[in-house]
Amino acid sequence: MENPEEHAFLYELYTMTQGDTSARVSMYDIGAALGLEKTAAGSMAESLFIQGYAELKTLSGSISITVEGLGALDIDLPEGTGGSGLNLGKGQVIEASGHEIVNRLLSDVKKEMAQGKKAYPQMEEVVMDIKTIEVQMLSPKPKTSIIKEIFRSLHQNLKQSSSPALTEKLHTIISA
Repeated sequence: MENPEEHAFLYELYTMTQGDTSARVSMYDIGAALGLEKTAAGSMAESLFIQGYAELKTLSGSISITVEGLGALDIDLPEGTGGSGLNLGKGQVIEASGHEIVNRLLSDVKKEMAQGKKAYPQMEEVVMDIKTIEVQMLSPKPKTSIIKEIFRSLHQNLKQSSSPALTEKLHTIISA
């Protein structure tokens, strides 16, 4: 993160949430603590959303820090998230922290596919895998083994033609 103001805003978010990715705090309270007006605080938070370091939780301005945000601050990740923060849990059902991880990883895959460098059959298969994960996540008890298996399929499909960072994330999630 190159912008020191954004870094300060993200660090204040970390401080106010005590590093808990499920905790929410008002972006305006963070801005006030840093001496920012509401519009400046909103712009700063928006920049963090775009980078994936924070997430908007309510329309009134409640935000939370993400696993990526903790990583950007070089903060050790909480117990149970694994060294990379990419762990769906050991149980049959995906743990609450795993929901955010699945959503982030799907977002990364979608961004990769939007670049349009893939052959149509490959794109079609990836889209079906994405849709399968999205449907599984609609379940009140999404199954860890099903999600991992679909991520395994995505990894196989994308490992030759995608960014190394995405490939590594997919490898980490299926290995955890």
